Amino acid sequence: MDLFQRDIEDVNNESRQLAQKRKIVSLLNKSEKPLTIPGICKKVKLSVPTGTKLINELIERNVIIESGKKETDNGRRPSLYKVDPDYAYSIGVVVLLKGISLSVFNLEMAESITFEDEHFELDNSPECLERVVAFVLDAIEKSGLKGKRILGLGMGITGRVNSGTGYSYNYFNFLEESLTDFFAKRFSFPVYIDNDTHVLGVAEQFFGHARNIRNAFVVNMSRGLGLAIIANGEIVVGEQGFAGEFGHMQFAESNKLCLCGKRGCLGTEVSGYALEQNFQEQVDVGETSLLMVNRSRDKIKYGHILKAAVDGDALAISLVHNMGFKIGKALGNMINFLNPGAIIIGGEFARAEEVLIDSIKSGMTHTALLLPLRSCELMFSSIGTEAASKGAAAIVLRNLKLI
Repeated sequence: MDLFQRDIEDVNNESRQLAQKRKIVSLLNKSEKPLTIPGICKKVKLSVPTGTKLINELIERNVIIESGKKETDNGRRPSLYKVDPDYAYSIGVVVLLKGISLSVFNLEMAESITFEDEHFELDNSPECLERVVAFVLDAIEKSGLKGKRILGLGMGITGRVNSGTGYSYNYFNFLEESLTDFFAKRFSFPVYIDNDTHVLGVAEQFFGHARNIRNAFVVNMSRGLGLAIIANGEIVVGEQGFAGEFGHMQFAESNKLCLCGKRGCLGTEVSGYALEQNFQEQVDVGETSLLMVNRSRDKIKYGHILKAAVDGDALAISLVHNMGFKIGKALGNMINFLNPGAIIIGGEFARAEEVLIDSIKSGMTHTALLLPLRSCELMFSSIGTEAASKGAAAIVLRNLKLI
């Protein structure tokens, strides 16, 4: 693990070779195809003899493996090399208001195993923090990772987070140190934290629809509402890491009180929490839904309503469609402001694409200027339910320049 985690401080031959090896591994892990030794040396600007020596040392340590032969017209076919995807692993943890999950990924970001606790409830207490630590340690024990190469753990947590300093301001803010410093004492590997919406943006940036788009919005529509802004190929985090609080922008048409203490926040009208409230209000005034057949009103969660909408329930379709129009109007204003090339709808609401897409487009048309609207493509996330955990784990590889 010294290859990735050892600090390079002294300027000597050993440190120089370590830095060169990191460049080789970084190049191969980012490359979409295996490379020959001369090809590697050319890209990292090493002589072939020096590069061959370093690559052989990496092969001996099982960091790099042979991956076939390069096709040539004549002569001996040179070997192709890539990083062994199972040489090391990164861990992605997502901590939400209701639920915690942990996923393990190899160097190709292929998911190997996932653990979830749907009964977990986040609160700002030492007891809850200890439950997070216990969950992580227990999951690592069960995963079989103990004793293997863990490059680090990336965590996406709801609320306001400063990824640069490692502080969480809404939860676990009672610590006298940063949250990352606290975890560093409890785990044997580095820990990186960010807001849960930002890690969703990282997932789309590296593995999803935003991969080849330099300016995009990634909307996190789940229990809450957030926005990851990708500008000039970078996630915009802001001065303290709080950029993207889309749910607290004053776009709402009602005067509902938000959890932040203000009124008029968009999240009071567009979110999983709002969807549950709207459903209950409609049932109270006599509306009917197939969801009421086997469940009591207070047991119906926004995930049930989204599935019912996809399955054709009239009340659920109406509520979700209405939310789509409202967020579309808000996004139209954002299009005028920042001119993105794409808007990607992620989070739990992405499953309701068929119900949402037309209403979002209609809302955007009401507020967006014609030219920037024409150049902005509306898409729904294709990564799947592991998007946030994949983005959290990707933070580790991003910091090590492995993606």
